[in-house]
Amino acid sequence: MKYRISMKDVLNRKHFDSAKVIAGHNGMNRLVKWVHVFEMIDVRSNLKGGELVLSTGFGWKDDDGLFVHLLHQLIDRKVAGICIELGSFVHAISDEALSIAEENYFPIIVFEEEVSFVEITQDIHANLINHQYELISNLEDYAQRLNKRVLAIDNYFEILKYLQQYVNCQLVYIAKDHKVVTIPGLREVDREKVISDLNRRSKEQSKHVIKQPVHVFDREFASIYLVCNRREFGEFESLLLDRTATALAQYLLRELYTEEKRKAKETEWLVEWLQGVHTMEEIRDHLTHYKIRSEISGAIVLTVKLHMSESQANNPDITYLNMLLHNIFDQNGYFVFPVEKRHLLTFILLDKKDGEEWKPRLKKGIDRLRKISMLHDSSIESFQIAGGKYVKRLDQLWESYETAQETLGIQDKLPCGNEKYFYDDMHMYRLISLVHKHSSLDSLVHEYLEPIIDYDEKHHTNLLETLRVYLACNGSKKETASRVFVVRQTLYHRLEKLEMLLGADFMESEKRQVIEFALLAHEYQETIH
Repeated sequence: MKYRISMKDVLNRKHFDSAKVIAGHNGMNRLVKWVHVFEMIDVRSNLKGGELVLSTGFGWKDDDGLFVHLLHQLIDRKVAGICIELGSFVHAISDEALSIAEENYFPIIVFEEEVSFVEITQDIHANLINHQYELISNLEDYAQRLNKRVLAIDNYFEILKYLQQYVNCQLVYIAKDHKVVTIPGLREVDREKVISDLNRRSKEQSKHVIKQPVHVFDREFASIYLVCNRREFGEFESLLLDRTATALAQYLLRELYTEEKRKAKETEWLVEWLQGVHTMEEIRDHLTHYKIRSEISGAIVLTVKLHMSESQANNPDITYLNMLLHNIFDQNGYFVFPVEKRHLLTFILLDKKDGEEWKPRLKKGIDRLRKISMLHDSSIESFQIAGGKYVKRLDQLWESYETAQETLGIQDKLPCGNEKYFYDDMHMYRLISLVHKHSSLDSLVHEYLEPIIDYDEKHHTNLLETLRVYLACNGSKKETASRVFVVRQTLYHRLEKLEMLLGADFMESEKRQVIEFALLAHEYQETIH
């Protein structure tokens, strides 16, 4: 791991036999990246940081103030240190300069006899280049060995373990789903402490912790941390971590590709099931792969239509929704099989409990989903849920699928506030939808409701709403008056108007049924126009 040279290492080189550290003793661990002979007093952009400056003091001779000015610039530029040859132009370093260097841990080294800056530069540069070559060679060797492992392993843990053994420090792997792996393994209390320290250190710079995100398809999949309090990390460890993250991304990409192929094949089979292609024997055989051997009471198809925010319309993240629905309906007694198609999700629910209780359990699951509210995903603004027919035979699932699609279409035409989730609850709306497909509802609505609609428009009244409530209350005048917020006398006056417009027999059985149908048809038309 020794792929860097510190000021302390420089002092042990052969040309530094006569050298002496006169200030900045606590900064001797500063790393040297290059050597620069420098005689000016203005740094400007000449130094980038990490340089060991060699100087005869020609630029500030006989002016301690100029040297102090230069010293501040060197410290600001994060220069590694300065070596000054005494005798030619400078005979001593001022106390002020020594004090500034000591306070900032900035090493000042002096030569008390003449030295060759050229030989010092060649020696240190050769050493730096050799270290760099060794670093690259070892890094290449590490990468080749790691890539061979990636081809043979079937668990990403082996990749992390190889890195940890190579660097011999604490490794922490945190995935986006909050799964945490620590190598060596830590007890729960120690692991929580390490994660807490990482969260704190992420807000401040530390040479004892390095982090590398793992990206798959431009999305951050996880983060790898190396932690060591007994030594500082450098460029080599960062490069090792980078190579490891790349190898891990390749492994995850391979796993995702395999999983996507499996899911695509499974989705194709499920779509064929929804279309009625598979026989009962084929379905039972397929379910054994999921270890579903218990008796299935029946099945129902749920269709979920997502309404996405404009910014996420082309890239919705519905993984959380799939997981949430799976957990909710599994807890309410269903095996869940998702079929995903852009903003329309289809869920095959197999009932593992008493079929007679299927609707209350589904309703309970849907209500819970509504309470969770927008699924904590800002890209999903709202969603619709539509359930098809409950079927007893699994080879008749196509009926539930088709009726779920029909229910979804009818939901869009229901009056506001009239929430119905299941095909079985649509009743008259199914009939209206059917009639609307094959003939016009206009003539029926006009024949029975036009007199009331015209009267309401002309006199700015609301007889149509009174009629709807009166029929819903089965002709109860007391309940109707309460629901439309009028006194009994006002209601009587309105009922007289209704008798005048519809006829005194409008509450007789057959005529009443047609009027109720016409009212629903009118509401249906209002939503689609």
